[in-house]
Amino acid sequence: MNDTRKIIELIDRHATSEGETETPIEGLQLFRINHPVERLPGIYDPSICVIVQGQKRAYLDGATHIYDSEQYLCSTLPISAEAEVSEASPEKPLLGLLLNLKTQAMFETVLEMAALDHGSASRDEVVPGLTVARWDEDFTTGLQRLLELLEDPVALNILGSCRIKELMFAVLRGDAGRAFFHAFGGGMQPISRALTFLKANLHEAISIDDLAQEAGMSRAVFHRKFKEVTTYSPIQFIKLHRLNEASRLIVSGSTVGDAAYRVGYSSQSQFSRDFRRYFGKSPSQWMLTGRSSALSE
Repeated sequence: MNDTRKIIELIDRHATSEGETETPIEGLQLFRINHPVERLPGIYDPSICVIVQGQKRAYLDGATHIYDSEQYLCSTLPISAEAEVSEASPEKPLLGLLLNLKTQAMFETVLEMAALDHGSASRDEVVPGLTVARWDEDFTTGLQRLLELLEDPVALNILGSCRIKELMFAVLRGDAGRAFFHAFGGGMQPISRALTFLKANLHEAISIDDLAQEAGMSRAVFHRKFKEVTTYSPIQFIKLHRLNEASRLIVSGSTVGDAAYRVGYSSQSQFSRDFRRYFGKSPSQWMLTGRSSALSE
């Protein structure tokens, strides 16, 4: 097991309240969870999620992904999965961080490494959009050095992007490197374009043909490639993405009707049926309990 005591101390010191804590480092959030969280569905955006104290589990297509102080979770595309926290308490909270991949420093590092052809995957190879990677010495060192910038604002202003690149370099040299090269280097870019289009137009009536056109593929090829990468059909994924966004809006204070409208539902009764089928709770029940049950990735 890696020695993560200093990393735990840094996150514990800067994530003082339960939930997510924004940091001045671009794309970096810290989080603290003080209580167990039941298994719930959610969308994993392109990111690296690291647990330094405690353990989380993500479930996708019958597979269980465990991430803790020995392995971290990597999502290279928006993926719909379920997750849970089985053990957490105020005395020993779950502590971790989320590093968004849609930042300039992260993207530049992947492109620079891909240009050197270090372990890139074939464009035709199917690489999962969600995977776990083992902690190693370089990853641990890079993560600690990045978090130490939170203690030194001057160093943060000068070295911030360099430390992000250092950490991403360790990730690309590790178990998840091929998945990132494949996603950013070309293999998954058409699917990624379609998912970006979906997210930006969630309130519109989006069809499979619209997504296939955005990806530059025929409907049949797009359907097959999409399911290989996400494990869902495009229609299933559109519905799940809308319901997840609606759940976030409801927890944030939107009414059920407003949330349904903003994610593209014209029928509130259909929205309520789909919501209950997916979450196991009605939208109004979610409004009461969702805030305390919301998962940090």
